[in-house]
Amino acid sequence: MSMGIDGLVKTVLSASRKGLFRHKPVFNAHEAVSPDELERVETNVGTPVPAPLRDWLLAVGYGDIDEEISFREEWFASIEKGQLKGGVRFAQDVRGNFYAFDSSGRIYFLSRSEPVFAAMSKDFLEFVGELIRRDYKLGEWIDALEMQKYDW
Repeated sequence: MSMGIDGLVKTVLSASRKGLFRHKPVFNAHEAVSPDELERVETNVGTPVPAPLRDWLLAVGYGDIDEEISFREEWFASIEKGQLKGGVRFAQDVRGNFYAFDSSGRIYFLSRSEPVFAAMSKDFLEFVGELIRRDYKLGEWIDALEMQKYDW
């Protein structure tokens, strides 16, 4: 069952976790994103943001999913070396690991603590869909990935 970006946005924005005294939302908004801001990001990194990620950011803005993964303008950076050269980092998790897309929109995990990386999904829609399917347990997903050596 494939869900479009609108369905994913609705699912993530309506999801909550039981906290100590109340339910808290899974998505914690940081700031809104405008088309002009995304164009500036694209100019800075030298490549277009894939349509599903662009649509996601325009719909929900920068923010955090389940206090696990953070989407901020400052995480966007072009990758200059290695197998993902020409790709772009776009998110960071609580462990300091990065998430990147390549020119085809595929999503990758980049470890902060060792020179390894792994393919995660064919695009951002599949990435968010899998995160939802895994109940937002990003760490468990990362632990299950097949890592490859990264040539920095």
